[in-house]
Amino acid sequence: MNSNILWRSLCVAATLAVSPVIMAQSLTWQGQSLQFKHTPQKIAVYELSALDTLQALGVRASIVPDAMFPVTVAAYNQGHATKAGSLFEPDIAVLTAQKPDLIIVGGRSKAKQDTVKDIAPTLDLSPDTNHYMADLQARTDLLANTFGKQATAAQRLQTIHSKQAQLKTQTRGKTALMLFTNKGNFMPHAEGERFGFVYDFAGLQSVLPAVPPKDDNEPAKPRPAAGTPEAEAAKIKAAERLQAAVQQQPDYLIVLDRGAVNTNDYTAAQELQKNAILRQAKGKIIMVDANAWYLTGAGLANTELMLDELIKATK
Repeated sequence: MNSNILWRSLCVAATLAVSPVIMAQSLTWQGQSLQFKHTPQKIAVYELSALDTLQALGVRASIVPDAMFPVTVAAYNQGHATKAGSLFEPDIAVLTAQKPDLIIVGGRSKAKQDTVKDIAPTLDLSPDTNHYMADLQARTDLLANTFGKQATAAQRLQTIHSKQAQLKTQTRGKTALMLFTNKGNFMPHAEGERFGFVYDFAGLQSVLPAVPPKDDNEPAKPRPAAGTPEAEAAKIKAAERLQAAVQQQPDYLIVLDRGAVNTNDYTAAQELQKNAILRQAKGKIIMVDANAWYLTGAGLANTELMLDELIKATK
């Protein structure tokens, strides 16, 4: 275990006052302190990576968004939980009526924490993919200690660390370019950008220079309107950045097709062949599972799925 993972795990252990069997009286996570009379039984989960981790640990959510659930959490497509709102907008009326013991938000639903916290203790479990593996371990340890699933967590995490080691052995010395694509637009992601975690995650060297991670508290800048000089300048800059990356001939082009999310309609391969810059690339193209990477993200079972597909693609 590296020092960063160990440090995060020790922080979790130090901030939990949790019995491994029944009592969960207090829980502290990144400045959030929650109090419970007993281990939460009825859980509402609006963060898919947390739902994925709970599912992998054998803990079932009672309340979830009305959404299409990817493969690792597909059981929730079968109507085994109450549906209350969307991934972005919890249904206050349903939550109030259901009286959950714990509400987990994060990512898409992060902004609604203050809206639902008066209904039940509410925990923001947004993943930090800039420290992907250390953060995964810390969030898994938190949930495992809360629900008495430490042995299962240890086993699943060991499997993940073993598979990541195998992947990094296969990719040693290899370079890559991560591409997020939507409707024919290909956007390179460097370390520090949303999907730039893949380089450290997979043991690959990025052909793009790292960028400072985005500050989650900083308001998002609006995109310039189509056809404006600002939009045209941004388009030229993006093309230049893509050209510079492709000229380095990365060994792998890892492509996340946004259009395939919830549709499984993968068109990026055809669009890539139409792109004059990307046609120059000679590296192997890896099309990753759009639902796994874009929707579920850094959950326990989903991370194993992501590692498996990269291991297979880089053999």
